[in-house]
Amino acid sequence: MPSLIQRYLAINFLPPFLLACGFFVTFLLTSQLFRLTSIVVNNGVDLGSVFELFGHIAISFLPMAVPLSALFATIITLNKLSEDSEIVAMRSFGMTKSMLLKPILIMGLIIAVAIFALNRNLIPYSKLLFRNTVIMLTSKGMTMNIQAGQFFTDVPNVILFAEQVSEQGQKLQDVFIQTEGEDGTESVIFAEKGVIIKQEFEGVGFPTLRLHLTNGNIVRTNKSGSDSEKILFKEYDFPLVAGGGQPGFITKDSMLSNSQLWKLIQNVKKTEKEDLNRIAKMEIEYWSRWNTPVQVLVFIFLGFGLGIKKGRGKAKNTSVLGLIVLILYYAAFFSGVSLAQKGIVPSWFVVFMPSVLALAFGIRSYQKLDWAS
Repeated sequence: MPSLIQRYLAINFLPPFLLACGFFVTFLLTSQLFRLTSIVVNNGVDLGSVFELFGHIAISFLPMAVPLSALFATIITLNKLSEDSEIVAMRSFGMTKSMLLKPILIMGLIIAVAIFALNRNLIPYSKLLFRNTVIMLTSKGMTMNIQAGQFFTDVPNVILFAEQVSEQGQKLQDVFIQTEGEDGTESVIFAEKGVIIKQEFEGVGFPTLRLHLTNGNIVRTNKSGSDSEKILFKEYDFPLVAGGGQPGFITKDSMLSNSQLWKLIQNVKKTEKEDLNRIAKMEIEYWSRWNTPVQVLVFIFLGFGLGIKKGRGKAKNTSVLGLIVLILYYAAFFSGVSLAQKGIVPSWFVVFMPSVLALAFGIRSYQKLDWAS
């Protein structure tokens, strides 16, 4: 049974962790705020749907926010206890470093298990619902939002421009479309005329929208820009929203459960084994879900070594030092991603290598704690 002091440490860790988690999730939400505000205002979304959208996207940010929160919560908790001389008092009672670390590490283990469980199914499902809900709401008033002489970007990965727009956005003149596929191929489409055709499906809130183009051409360029082709057409249907079936009609790797993603990886390796870029992206997504709970524990251990101060007169800016470690951590990660996409190093190595380096730094910081003095 944990001692009173250990329970006290665990309780002191929880409020900074929850506040830090709320801060990081809110901060990450700002990246989507403009887009969501535009959708809400332009499509008259009700308040319940607004909260649902923000809830789904907030959940999707947890894998990034939770490890960061664990690091800074540990640093803040131990900084505060050090400044109030409570750490000194605990040491006078015979508390060792490991005894102080244990309750915080147990809290971290609980958090790690929880985020791993969420990452298996709930978080991918929230990403799926968020993306499809946005597309559904956007498609309802899409034709009303297309304006003459203005770039229309409500459809993901598509830029649409028309010199003239009539009949509430359904008929277009002198159309320009730029789109990018998942494999990095870029397509540019020019057409004299375009008509938006909307097909509703009974009982389903996800319509199909396609842009019927006449008299134009398509220029496709591969990712490297070294190869391109030009296609002339008299009539061409460009899909804006491909709905009509199930609520999950649009999926990405991050929207699949762990088991679904693993099966997809194995299938792609068999059928598209030459596509190293796609395989690397899927594997990085998969192994990152396993690395997130590891991050939580490593960052808590790292924060423990950084958070304990030697005394009132020997304060050190540990939060800045923690931030520097995070910058180096993600610099190592993103440097490895490019190597994995070229097939130089395995994806699992890229994902876990920064955590191993952070753990090594944490062990060094832990050993440097002058507990005897």
